[in-house]
Amino acid sequence: MPVLDTHGPPIYYETHGRGHPLVLVHAISAGAGMWSAQVERFSRDHRVVVFDARGVGRSGPIRGWRRVRDRMADDIARLLAHLGEERATICGVSFGGVIAQHFAARHPERVERLVVVDSYGDTRPTSVGKALWLASVYAGSVSNLLPPAALSRVLRDQYRRWPHAADYLSEAVTRLRPLDALKTRCAINLVNYPPALNAAEYPILGVVGENSWPRSITFMEELRRAVPRTRLVRVADSNDPTPLCQPDAFNAVLADFLDAR
Repeated sequence: MPVLDTHGPPIYYETHGRGHPLVLVHAISAGAGMWSAQVERFSRDHRVVVFDARGVGRSGPIRGWRRVRDRMADDIARLLAHLGEERATICGVSFGGVIAQHFAARHPERVERLVVVDSYGDTRPTSVGKALWLASVYAGSVSNLLPPAALSRVLRDQYRRWPHAADYLSEAVTRLRPLDALKTRCAINLVNYPPALNAAEYPILGVVGENSWPRSITFMEELRRAVPRTRLVRVADSNDPTPLCQPDAFNAVLADFLDAR
């Protein structure tokens, strides 16, 4: 089992295929396994890297409450260095989209392309709508402390329209580490990445499911306007995470972006 030594908690990772490196950052608590359809598709012509973030799956716990995003972003930088890769396409969904942007802001020289899926780049409470959303997210963070069996039932019901996603997410949440999930959720709530993204030049792709959570499409549209070189694609009949709900459609969008060199 390949494990990255971070001089802290060990980070589980996998690599598949050869070619330009493509790092996939999973949704909150979902783990590396959520990317199986993307690994199968893109390992044909890329070196695909997946991993369990701190506090998830086969990786070690999150220690403390401070600088969680910094540490997770630096884990990706260490992983690339460990693999001998200077730059990579970084693709993150939901929680992973925040971490992908944080990595891009913190290590711009290591980003070849950036893909942000079903996520957000600026959650500052600059409007009543954003303030209410932010308050609801902080209040709802405690749901991570619910019994895993209860969360599993909720997810299966929420994703019944997308059976593959329902099966994966409802099973993944049974392995949830409640305190680590709470730390992660709190760490990603308040962000502002457009200034850093505008200071760089790498291509950016945004992807959002047309059936994603309230404000998801609004947030992704805001990212496109704030960072004009962002190409935004909506995926029909999809929810967050789109790579699980509509894997074939997502793979086609990502392949098109990667081929546009």
